[in-house]
Amino acid sequence: MEKREYMKKIEAQLTEYNAKLAELRGKVLQAQTDMRSEYLSQVKMLESKRDELRKTYGQFKEVGANAWEDAKEGTEKALADLKVAFDKAINRFKW
Repeated sequence: MEKREYMKKIEAQLTEYNAKLAELRGKVLQAQTDMRSEYLSQVKMLESKRDELRKTYGQFKEVGANAWEDAKEGTEKALADLKVAFDKAINRFKW
């Protein structure tokens, strides 16, 4: 996979996670008052993981053509962390 293809893949996944976060925020507003703060805490944690992916991806975009394969590891790790966090949150709250 070329760097440009990989960047498109990551950008598509960021777009997907942004949509999921927007959906979860909407569900937080509909949650019972006693659960709202716990749901909101989970959404904020997910947003933090998403922001870490954005930061790592931003750094990845800056590397030269010869070093992008090496720099890809950090982006892959941040993406995997975000996926695991989403899966745990969704399973925990049955969103």
